[in-house]
Amino acid sequence: MQIYLQRTALVVFSLAGLSIAEPLRVPVWPGKDAPNGDGTTSAATTTLTVYQAEQPTGAAMIICPGGGYGGLVTGPEGSGIAAWLNTHGITGLVLEYRLPQGRSLVPLLDAQRAIRLARSNAGAWKLDPQRLGIIGFSAGGHLAATAATRFHVGIPAATDPVERLSSRPDFAVLVYPVITMGELTHGGSRDNLLGHNPTPQALDEFSTEKQITNQTPPTFLAHAKDDTLVSPRNSQLFADALKAHHVPVEFLELPTGGHGLNGYQGPSWDAWQAASLKWLATQGMLTAKAATAKVISATDPQVLAGLSPLNWIHTAGAVHSPVCGAAFKLAFLDTKRVVLNVDTARLNYPAPARFPILAWTVNNGPQQTHQLAAGDTEVTLSDSIANPVIDFYLKGLSPFEDRFHGDVPANAASLTGFSVDPKCRITAPPAAPIWLNLGDSILSGDAAAYAANQGRPPDDLWAASDDARASYGYLLASHYGYRETRLAFGGYAWSGGGGNNPQVAELVDQLTSTTSRLTAGKLTPCPKVVLINLGENGAPKAETVIAALTKLRLRTSPTTRVIVMIPVSGKARAEVSAAVQTYLQSSKDAHTHLLDLGPTKFATADGAHPTAAGHQAIYQAALSHLDKLVK
Repeated sequence: MQIYLQRTALVVFSLAGLSIAEPLRVPVWPGKDAPNGDGTTSAATTTLTVYQAEQPTGAAMIICPGGGYGGLVTGPEGSGIAAWLNTHGITGLVLEYRLPQGRSLVPLLDAQRAIRLARSNAGAWKLDPQRLGIIGFSAGGHLAATAATRFHVGIPAATDPVERLSSRPDFAVLVYPVITMGELTHGGSRDNLLGHNPTPQALDEFSTEKQITNQTPPTFLAHAKDDTLVSPRNSQLFADALKAHHVPVEFLELPTGGHGLNGYQGPSWDAWQAASLKWLATQGMLTAKAATAKVISATDPQVLAGLSPLNWIHTAGAVHSPVCGAAFKLAFLDTKRVVLNVDTARLNYPAPARFPILAWTVNNGPQQTHQLAAGDTEVTLSDSIANPVIDFYLKGLSPFEDRFHGDVPANAASLTGFSVDPKCRITAPPAAPIWLNLGDSILSGDAAAYAANQGRPPDDLWAASDDARASYGYLLASHYGYRETRLAFGGYAWSGGGGNNPQVAELVDQLTSTTSRLTAGKLTPCPKVVLINLGENGAPKAETVIAALTKLRLRTSPTTRVIVMIPVSGKARAEVSAAVQTYLQSSKDAHTHLLDLGPTKFATADGAHPTAAGHQAIYQAALSHLDKLVK
């Protein structure tokens, strides 16, 4: 502690005469308690002190002081850094984070919240939310590196608007940082962060060089070769890992200075500051970026190529779908920001909870969701990750409104395009063979969000109970490497059902009452597999089943596998089996199959609709049977 006090005095002296705006000190967490990351809370003592430059350029940095996770060196590695940044037009935000005391996630949660809080106050604090970086020293460098490698793109549906924003910094500056929790670590920092007996998993999770991906932000590192407290090999590990993932990095190895670079003064101290500013300029972080101005239409050929086939309606300037599980997967190159433009004007629901629920991931990250609302025009899918690959689908839909009549049914979800950075271009993933699902819960994942025996979801919460990708139909298609699509959603039977959809034989041909889904008389692209599981909503007439199978064979390839799975809930087993057998005997169709899983136990919410665990059970039960037909 004595050395910290001595260094502080030196920095205060060296900063004499600098003009610094009156700082603004704000709490990072609302209320009296802050999360610890383990289900508990502690006192919300975290603060962010904003030092605004007299002539701000918009660039800003969250400043993480060091102190071995046992204290905070807020003078030379906090306010002193903010004063230096201010002289270059950069806003400095000093983070006084909570000390972990073995609660390993506490500092990271504080840093993530601080980044989001800064973005939420971008206008008031005169900073550019796309030029917000993080800088850290020693253990604060470890915290900055952790925030740069373990971030979240935000939760659009969060009630707290701050939590809707990304916690990814746009760049990182790490000065004599602790990086690893392995042999080269600083023992005191590790013990204070993880405790004296950390698990191997914890050591890996907080070894930041092991958490780097191609989405880690560009990083500048500086470390003295003669640092005996924190080995410079820490910085080398991080730099090497960044290079392996093709992330821009510069590592300045300083000849002398030790830990703290000669008490925050002298040639090595001056060198890293000058080099980091030069590097930030080359990264475009010190000057304002052109505003997002480009809109890519939803009818762009690359967008259309990324849509799930057979269940999107194309009109001038928009695409629409009335099908739970309709999806797109697209790579957005040369952009960080992707905003989905939507049209909710035609949506007509009796309650807000019946509006469609959207879901997506960015680069296979955590799933995010947003329930559309009247008046919505934009949904931010990604705001700070370079070259995001977005996998999007309609997660939940109410089955009680009309989804078939008219050119565009009144309650179809409508997408008009994407607002992106000016140089953005879109590519669709390589085409995969098509797996067509047709059924009840096989489509919508009915009650997937409900616990076993919880009961039928209330009508107004049916959309929230769905998860199209929890359904066993989607799980099976994914397991076998197919691109999944479907023609309807929950509440559907051989004779029609939810959303006023018609019987199967007509639904195969018609996307809506006025719109054909056929191309030259065929389903195009042609499914290689069609999986049907219908019958839970009532016993069909034999002629209805036979007409459906006849139509499917006519509209697909002679070699398309059409697999009729006996209703898993046990209803209409005899009727469906007899009708399929009659079709097979008369048609001699060698590529249509009747599949009976036998007695299958699965968890339901109400005796019929599977929970997510129920879908998993059906999926597992079907694999051994389908292996013989699909592999």
